[in-house]
Amino acid sequence: MKPSRHSAGLTGRRLKRLLHQLCDRAQDDVRRMAAHEESATHQLRVRMKKMLALLRLAQAGMEEQTMQAMRQHLRTVKNACAGNREQVVRCRLLDKLARRFHLAPRHRPQITGATAKAPAAAGLLHQLYAMGRLIDSTCIETLTEEQILEEHARCYRKGRRLMKESCETTNSRTLHRWRHRVKDLYFQTLALSHLRGAARRIRRTQRLGHLLGRDQDLANLATEPAFAVRRSPWQEVMQEHREELRERYLALGHKLYAPHNTRFSGRIMQSV
Repeated sequence: MKPSRHSAGLTGRRLKRLLHQLCDRAQDDVRRMAAHEESATHQLRVRMKKMLALLRLAQAGMEEQTMQAMRQHLRTVKNACAGNREQVVRCRLLDKLARRFHLAPRHRPQITGATAKAPAAAGLLHQLYAMGRLIDSTCIETLTEEQILEEHARCYRKGRRLMKESCETTNSRTLHRWRHRVKDLYFQTLALSHLRGAARRIRRTQRLGHLLGRDQDLANLATEPAFAVRRSPWQEVMQEHREELRERYLALGHKLYAPHNTRFSGRIMQSV
């Protein structure tokens, strides 16, 4: 799903083929996990997020029950790989914070919890095989480009609304929901890279998703008992870093969602 400025419009037939390709590559990732667990797990989770984002473009071409079943398969695979991946991310985040704020190793608490076992490959492959069969059963190929772009605009509207809510609150649930819509917009724009202004949106959504993800990692880290120790420097460090991140992701969010909903819809429809 690399962007291409000269790609043709995204029709239902191309969207269905793209979902099949992602499903096939995800199965390859599962088979690689035995030898390359960290990289294969990361790639597998990214592909699940891509497929979830693209399914939102295809909602008009399938029944609600089928959509729910697809989401369940994808989330089962993604969540099965979450344990060890989250530990790797947290350890790397701690290393970055320690270097940035010059914290001595003696101030670094140990995160408790046993290393999660890698999920069984057979179970993951079963979920992905079922996902492929469901893709076959849909009528996604009958979707027009206009129908797909309408769903793309709807994703933009949801993200814009959540950005406004995030300006008024620091609620982690709201920020988490906004981050998901930003990720959706990023993956969808990669598939719709022929649209006007797509290259700029791809850069901004990628950066914004990274900033919101870092904020979420810090919020999760702050709930760990090891970091709630009285007079520990970590609470102050994490709070300071989150305040800086907030300024950056809100400023970038206003740039990304600058066009009003109707203006955005008009722009992308002009590209058809």
